[in-house]
Amino acid sequence: MRNLLHATDRDRLAAWFRGPIERSVALDGRRLTALAEGEAGGSFCAAAGNARAAEALAMPDIHDAAPGLAAAAIDFAMAMEDAPEPCGRLGCHGLLVVQEDPRDLLVLTPFDAFGGDLSIGMLHQRPRGPLDALVSATHGGNNVEFQLGWRPHREDVEEAVTACGLDREGETVVAWHESRVMGRAGWLRPRRVEVGRVRYAYTISGASPLLRLTVTFTAAVPLRRVRLTTALDGLSDSGFAEGVVQEGAGWRRLPPPSRAGTETWQAAGPASHVAVAPEGWPPDGATLHLRPVDPDRVLHVRATALRPGQVQWVLLRHGGVSLAAGETLVVREDRFLSRGLTAPEAAQAMAMTGADGLDLQPLPPQGATLNAIGTHLLFAAAEAYRDPVPAARRAALAAWFDAHLDRLMDGEAGLEDLAHAALGVDARLRAEAQPRHATALGDLAGRILALQGDDGVFRDRDGRLADPAVQAMALLALARALPQLDPARIAPAIAAALAAVRPGMVDLVAGPRRAQAEGLLVGGAARQSELRYGEGVALMVRATGAVMLAATVAPGALDAAAIGQAEELHHHAIALLRPLVRLQGGTLVVMPSPLGGDTEPTTQAAAMLGLMAPDAVILGLAAAPAA
Repeated sequence: MRNLLHATDRDRLAAWFRGPIERSVALDGRRLTALAEGEAGGSFCAAAGNARAAEALAMPDIHDAAPGLAAAAIDFAMAMEDAPEPCGRLGCHGLLVVQEDPRDLLVLTPFDAFGGDLSIGMLHQRPRGPLDALVSATHGGNNVEFQLGWRPHREDVEEAVTACGLDREGETVVAWHESRVMGRAGWLRPRRVEVGRVRYAYTISGASPLLRLTVTFTAAVPLRRVRLTTALDGLSDSGFAEGVVQEGAGWRRLPPPSRAGTETWQAAGPASHVAVAPEGWPPDGATLHLRPVDPDRVLHVRATALRPGQVQWVLLRHGGVSLAAGETLVVREDRFLSRGLTAPEAAQAMAMTGADGLDLQPLPPQGATLNAIGTHLLFAAAEAYRDPVPAARRAALAAWFDAHLDRLMDGEAGLEDLAHAALGVDARLRAEAQPRHATALGDLAGRILALQGDDGVFRDRDGRLADPAVQAMALLALARALPQLDPARIAPAIAAALAAVRPGMVDLVAGPRRAQAEGLLVGGAARQSELRYGEGVALMVRATGAVMLAATVAPGALDAAAIGQAEELHHHAIALLRPLVRLQGGTLVVMPSPLGGDTEPTTQAAAMLGLMAPDAVILGLAAAPAA
């Protein structure tokens, strides 16, 4: 395999990292330079995206053009892991109130956009980033229940709004609406009377992704069985389909509705956590989480579907108390629109304090950070950079690498982190030949092999089948390790992994959007994330190329059939990647899918590395450029 990129095209791809996505951010009072998650979605910087970009930026020709950028991306990824409560993303700005009119508001945080019309009790929330135009949830659809005398009532909140507004206090804004609640009094001649006021107040913070809801009902007359709701509406258009409810210490999963109508998700409280997500809880899909501050006051949880397979409305009912005139019932609830978090993960995240600007998505030890550091140290040791990396810097990076490798090995790392870590350890082993790295590489390879099924498909710890990106990462890690470890142990797994991948039509999913495209099937699975399509084909270009290179370094380790399969798959993946690379101004950008989208660091870096053949240098088939 050879470098497929002309120097001009390489520089045009690398130029995208310099300028439009560079950000200056603050983490625990420390100023850092980091790469944002794309231009359109550039309101936050992701630790994983910076780490994966840093590997590409550490390539000698790219590094020498902007040596500070690789160091900055590595430093940011390290700082995110070293935070007191490591989180995946850091905001690039605070709270932005773009439109103050409560009838047409627009409030931006680094992670979400809030809009709507409070005069009808509607607050809409969208996640910023790749799902921005695809996913939305409405905080609304509420009612009040009470008994006035002997007569029960259920009154709509949104139809009775009498006042609304936006109140700004520093880095928070409170979006609120207040309704006049009426009831029928009297026996012989019933009449409409005001029974109370209910106020819904949503506190939006630029420093936290949590939306805090406070509902306050103040009775004007004595009432019995007062019950308030906290509801979500308009979910089906965004692909929300199933739910989870926490009952005590356990979790109960609610499948997608089989028919239109209302289902009771929980008939009686308490309910500590309620969540909704797309079917299958895809790891990059939007998930919505509700956590009542007082779970014991939850009377029941219900979900309504307008059509089979999708949830439209989720409602929690609280209270059931009697109130004298002037008394109040207050309900508080925290809400979290996350990306891919399961309900138990979100429950843990929502209990975190977190530094200002962090997204609260837990960040486990990142194999990608180890890979970026290991690659950088390998080229530094080979004196491949025009300006040598200072010895003190190299020593600090090596110490951080070793400490965090221990953390990763002591935990329960997922398949991708294991594969990235194996690449980083392989690079350290080639640079320094330390026995501890040889042992670690063998251990990591063993853990990767343990996650491969008899069908050649890799599976993560939760049993989820690998998509093309994850399958390719595992394949790449094994190909790089092949010359360092026992081929009899590694080669059969490589052959099986290759045999599990074939070209075919795939069903791409992003939020509610579905589309078909030519792609790569892993184990015959057609359903794939649209957001990882480009990354997957780019990684497959690199992984299959690395297999062919490893076969040259370790002659006889792989049979001719496996090498031929790698070559065929390599050419097909290149054909899939080529139309995703587009000229934009003076730079080349890589689309995340055939449907377009906002270019982001992970896919851009994967494409560069897939086409540059860096593993030819790392495996020793070509000399690293001299200083």
